[in-house]
Amino acid sequence: MRLPSRLTLVVLALLVLGGAGYAGLRTAYHRAKDERDLIDLTRQSPWPREQLLIPDAVARPGKRDVAWLHRGGLEIAYDLDVGHGRTVPVVWGLHVPQPGTGLPEGVDCGSPLLRTCTDLGGGETLIVTRRTDNSDASTGLYRTDADRSRAVEVQGPDPVEVDVLRAALDRVRRPTDAELLELLRHDGYQTDWS
Repeated sequence: MRLPSRLTLVVLALLVLGGAGYAGLRTAYHRAKDERDLIDLTRQSPWPREQLLIPDAVARPGKRDVAWLHRGGLEIAYDLDVGHGRTVPVVWGLHVPQPGTGLPEGVDCGSPLLRTCTDLGGGETLIVTRRTDNSDASTGLYRTDADRSRAVEVQGPDPVEVDVLRAALDRVRRPTDAELLELLRHDGYQTDWS
């Protein structure tokens, strides 16, 4: 009688060890995949990952914010809380500024019929874009500091106070690797190793 119970214990112990080994290998695989994906998703960044910034309001549980990282910088689409229970869609950006203007590529104040630009001092420029046949109405606040330009642009004609836009530029933090993956790894993202 002792032999079958001992055999049962050995088989049970082998199953537990095998399950634990499989779980360990699976965890290691996912960690390695996440690291490879993060390297792939951030390779075009003009700055090291440790120097990236994101607004405090993004990458929170229950939200599905989306980001793009490219040679020109980082852009994040999310809903900005403007108070009184109201949110507006915005694109927040961390960009490489153009020499001379300090604004991101593609943003200029050379067409007064399209854009009204107001220098607010301290490196800040408020830009209001009118709706035309090939552009949507928007309001953006841009701030240039040395080698970076931060921007928050309200998509659409919704009126937003400058102080709310300024707060979106001020309240930033360094993202964790998990937050970067959540923002940059869009649905359907695949690599050769996925």
